[in-house]
Amino acid sequence: MTDATAEPVLYSSAGAVATITLNRPDRLNAIDGAMANGLLKAAREAERDDRVRAVVLRGAGGGFMAGGDIRVFRDHLGRDLDQVILDITHDLHAAIVVLRRTPKPVVASVHGPCAGAGFSTAIACDLVIAADSAFFTMAYSRLGASPDGSSTYFLPRLVGLHKALELAFLSERLSAEQARALGLVNFVVAEADLAKETAALADRLARGPTLALGRAKALINRSLESSLEAQLEAEAQNIKAASFSSDFAEGVAAFLDKREPRFRGE
Repeated sequence: MTDATAEPVLYSSAGAVATITLNRPDRLNAIDGAMANGLLKAAREAERDDRVRAVVLRGAGGGFMAGGDIRVFRDHLGRDLDQVILDITHDLHAAIVVLRRTPKPVVASVHGPCAGAGFSTAIACDLVIAADSAFFTMAYSRLGASPDGSSTYFLPRLVGLHKALELAFLSERLSAEQARALGLVNFVVAEADLAKETAALADRLARGPTLALGRAKALINRSLESSLEAQLEAEAQNIKAASFSSDFAEGVAAFLDKREPRFRGE
C-alpha cells in the first residue's frame, strides 16, 4: 500500500545542485495527479532558487518512472478518467516547460524502468545518464493511448521521423546501450556507480559558467523552430551579452594563465 503521508516528490539541495526525487517506489514511481503536481512545484523551486546551478531528476526505489499509474486509470474508467488524465498532463506538461526553459542544466538519472511518461520526461531533460540495467519504452501503444509528456516533440528531433514512429507504434523495449546508440541517453554507467557518476556530472555542470550554459540551452531550444538567419542573430546577441559577465572575464584570464577557470555563475 502507498503511504498516504509520503510526499510523492521530494526536493533537496546541496551546494549548487538541486535534486528532485520521484517518490512512489511501491508503484515504480508511476505518475498520478499528486506526483505530477509535486514535480511541477519542485521544478519551479529549482528554477527560482538562485543558489541552484544544476538540477538532477531521479526516481526512488527500483526505477525512474514506469509511466502512468494504471490502477488510477482503472479506478476512474467509465466515470471521470478524461478529467483525471487532463489534470495529470496539465501539471506534467507545465513541469516539462519549466525544466526546458530554466537556464540551469537538468540531468535525468535513470535506473530500472523508464516507460511512458517516464520515457517522455527523461528525454525532455538536457542530459540523461543511465544505469546499465535501465530500460526504456514508449509503452503508450500497449495501452491503446497516444504519447504525452513532450515525447512527440523531442523524439523525432533526437532519432528521426521513421525511428520515432517505430518506437511509438511498436513500444519495443530498449536497453540503456540501445538508447545511448540512438541518442536518447548521453552516458551509461554501472548501476552501482549511478549515484556517484550522477553527482560528479551535476557538480561539473554546477561549477560551470552558469549564464553561458543557460544561453547555450536557450539558443539550442529555439533552433528547433528558428531560421538560420534568426538563429545567427540570436547567437550574436547572446555572445555579446556574455562578454559583460564575470565568468567570461575569468575564462579569458584562465586561458591566458594556462589554468582551470573558477566560474561563479555570474
